[in-house]
Amino acid sequence: MSSSTTSESTSAGFQLDRRDHVAALFWGGMLVALLPFLVKYCRAMWFQSLYQYFPFLLAAVFGLAYVRFDRRIRLPHGWFSKTATIASLIFMVGAAILASSWLGAIAFALATGGFLSAQRDHAGNSLGYLAVPMLMFIRAPLLGTYTVMHRLQLATTYLGSTLLDVLGVIHVKSGNTIELVNKSLFVAEACSGVQSLFTMCFLTLLLWAYKRRPYFLVPVYLLFAFFFAVVGNVIRVTSIAVAEAWFSFDLTEGLTHELVGYAALAIAAGMMASLDHVLGLMLGKFRPTGKQTSPSDDPISRFGDSHGFDTDSQKTVASANTANQSASNEAAASDFNFKTAFNQLPKLAKFAFVTSLACGAMMTAWMLLREPDKRPVVAKDEVLFEPKANFLSGLDAPIQVVNHEHRRDAHADRNARHGMNSDAWQCGINATQGQFALSQPYMGWHELTVCYRVLDWKLVARTPTMPTSGSDPVVVAEFTNDSGEHGTLFFTAVDSDGSIPRAPGHSNFSRSLAPLEPLIFDDFAELTGSAQTIMLQYWVTGTEPLSSETKQQVIDMMDQIRGYTSEQVAEYTDDLLGGS
Repeated sequence: MSSSTTSESTSAGFQLDRRDHVAALFWGGMLVALLPFLVKYCRAMWFQSLYQYFPFLLAAVFGLAYVRFDRRIRLPHGWFSKTATIASLIFMVGAAILASSWLGAIAFALATGGFLSAQRDHAGNSLGYLAVPMLMFIRAPLLGTYTVMHRLQLATTYLGSTLLDVLGVIHVKSGNTIELVNKSLFVAEACSGVQSLFTMCFLTLLLWAYKRRPYFLVPVYLLFAFFFAVVGNVIRVTSIAVAEAWFSFDLTEGLTHELVGYAALAIAAGMMASLDHVLGLMLGKFRPTGKQTSPSDDPISRFGDSHGFDTDSQKTVASANTANQSASNEAAASDFNFKTAFNQLPKLAKFAFVTSLACGAMMTAWMLLREPDKRPVVAKDEVLFEPKANFLSGLDAPIQVVNHEHRRDAHADRNARHGMNSDAWQCGINATQGQFALSQPYMGWHELTVCYRVLDWKLVARTPTMPTSGSDPVVVAEFTNDSGEHGTLFFTAVDSDGSIPRAPGHSNFSRSLAPLEPLIFDDFAELTGSAQTIMLQYWVTGTEPLSSETKQQVIDMMDQIRGYTSEQVAEYTDDLLGGS
């Protein structure tokens, strides 16, 4: 097909062919079913600055698909398209049962992959490669995101300091702070580079799809996107420091700060485009695939021939030459008939159509019947609850308080055990003497055993233990150190609405799934991008380990403190919201 023919068919617009009514009904039904999930999910995405590129992502993917497809709509065709569509349906059912917009978003990404894989460009090639950028539509767990953010803070500060040494700028690096002669520059989490990293990954995958590079280059492109994002952010931090040191010009806030960030992102994107050009010269001009998959090439497609998605008309269309597509224009003006199109759906496609609409209706019912979760939305360096110095005295319990330490310092080096915002009481609980701490806020459950292991305490055992009268366990962790001391940590948590988050297990499997649980169940923190958990801990050291009886007494007391904290936090939150 000549380029002139292609451009003419593209500019002529889109008119639904009568033979495509069945496929249009199927994919239209899938989209309608997914809309309730997407409304909730996209709203949550917009609250988080890390993902505010997603409207451009969707516009770019479906815009490229519209420009490149051959104006015929096909049912799932080929093993990947069918597998992705079936997987989308499975995720949609799970999303409806759990009322999970995140699982619904995965279902949407898979459905997009199934749809684009079934469609063809003007040369007869699959458009499935355009679904690869949809990877960046799926939100990562907040806990994992902020872990990456913290490491990028350290890397950015270190590399920025090194570059300032090369430029001869006098400074001192302290933690995440670059101290100049007249000013201290804190490399905040917003400046850590994680936002530019996510945006760079999106732009990189979009470039990959636009240029139709081979699939095996996707990991290579993402690796260089990470590298260039770090380089761009180091340039950003260094530029701000140089402007302050040499010209006494403040670029740390306001519009100029944002412009410096955009300029650094443009530099990183330019480096990525240059790398793509070099790879293009080295490897030649690649296409995603040149081979058309026959329905009889794989078991999944063979099953679909008689039981699944394929219709007789689609099998003919799949093998037809694009030159005879002009003959279909005579039938394009035929009116769409829902009943006729539905009756012509193959068995499996009909089942998927009905099931998906039922899932969408179930999610809509969940959204309408559930009460909205109203809580204060706070950043990671703010507090959810401001306890008083006599907080522990409010309990009618045998607790002897010795002193209280109040710590609110978001930018200084943090206490390794208590975090950036903490209240600590040196006290005695029953027969023990130790330190009770309330620290906040966290992105869900915070595994405090990690903090103590960083301080060279060796974890001996970690056991969630039930109080004598209670339904939520308190975690008990036992430690030793090289000096022969024994340490016992009792810890639990309270969310900002007063609820008690579940204490995760400690196996490798449990720890790997722990960050996904808030995503799957649409936790408030995941939907708003805010920190919503307060950790409670009691730390006791001694020459001998605590007896089982003593540990149970402390567990019961921690359960009582947790209940009291839950009530206080709920009242505090209600006051912040004006008693609503």
